[in-house]
Amino acid sequence: MSTDETLAGFDPFAAPVIADPARWYARMRREQPVFRVPGHGFYLVTRYEDVLFALRDTETFSNRFTSPGLALGRGSPGVQAEIDAILAEGYPRTATLLTNDPPAHTRFRRLVSRAFTPRRVASWQPGIERLTEELIARFAGHGSVELVGEFAVPLPIGVIADALGVPRAMQPTFRRWTDDSTDLIGADVTDERRLAAARGLVEFQHFFAGELDDRRRRPRDDFLTDLVQATVEGDPAELQAAGLVDTRPLDTAEMLSILHQLLVAGNETTTTLLAESVRLLIGEPGAYARVAADEDGSYTAAVVEESLRLAAPAQGMFRVVTRDTVLGGVEVPAGSTAILMYASANRDEALAADGDAFCPGRGGTRQHLSFGGGIHYCIGAALSRAEAQTALPRLCRAMPGARVAAPTLDYKPSFILRGLRSLPLAFTPR
Repeated sequence: MSTDETLAGFDPFAAPVIADPARWYARMRREQPVFRVPGHGFYLVTRYEDVLFALRDTETFSNRFTSPGLALGRGSPGVQAEIDAILAEGYPRTATLLTNDPPAHTRFRRLVSRAFTPRRVASWQPGIERLTEELIARFAGHGSVELVGEFAVPLPIGVIADALGVPRAMQPTFRRWTDDSTDLIGADVTDERRLAAARGLVEFQHFFAGELDDRRRRPRDDFLTDLVQATVEGDPAELQAAGLVDTRPLDTAEMLSILHQLLVAGNETTTTLLAESVRLLIGEPGAYARVAADEDGSYTAAVVEESLRLAAPAQGMFRVVTRDTVLGGVEVPAGSTAILMYASANRDEALAADGDAFCPGRGGTRQHLSFGGGIHYCIGAALSRAEAQTALPRLCRAMPGARVAAPTLDYKPSFILRGLRSLPLAFTPR
């Protein structure tokens, strides 16, 4: 940031900000830790302690937001009516995990957690290993690879496809649906792209509604069947104490909402984690060599946590302020949108000294907020970690001497789901 740049000129949608947001967030932490973005009106919460406070105060900082990308993007006012008409052809948008508060959120969390048991996640591990090896074998002898398109995208999409019990041949369609979702979250895209994304969401809904109907008729050993068969279990007194009056199974619209969130959280964020982990390791040859030689996985696990801290796949998450409040010494009125900037909080010295440095194994790394926190901690965190911890040693062994084969790297136009468009690498073929 040049000396003549000030926070008054900050634009979260600007390409230079998306390319290097950390320097802006550092300035916010020093000068205006709860920062009202000029021209947009929403607040960015950038300090670790303030983000933690908001995560814990779910009554004041509510998750019941809708269409965050549309609300924070730059589409023309008239396009929303067209989008609404397209979405009306699908299933109603339903608040579930990401966009809900207790006690409704508690019901969804209990139901979906049945499909993310340790047994279920462990059952996916052989598939993760097998697909990782298959993808690496395609480029290991070439000496070059575009890692995002050839590995970081197809690995999590393939894992999710297997978990959902749908053909891997649908991976390109899954990727398109993922792009349709992420392009509307904190991004500056054209009206035409917004309309296309809305059509993609409806297509996604109709496809999976048919798959859910199939699982009702013919159950299988997969995630979709887990959702269809999920029930809220527990002692009645304990459920009542938790405010759980509604204990019915998930209906179709609710399952589609959860699957939509899984598509984004399970694909896009893991893609970003994989690409950013490799990028960071390439900058530290000693760490790269240690991962390649890591036999028990302990050092790789530390690398994954440090990569998550430094390059949070979800840079932040939305909250709606339900009542006038004060956060970080700033008055925030009811009805405001606050974005809890995990990417900034993770670099705060309150969490990590020299927070911009890549230091695998540093103390307190697991306290990062890249998977959120509190009741909204990412339910798929274990799966994402498993994919990265499986992939990184194999990638480092398969790509000795890896280097970035491009003068600059380009990021997608979203300040919330910030991720590399591509990562071209060159290495010594094995």
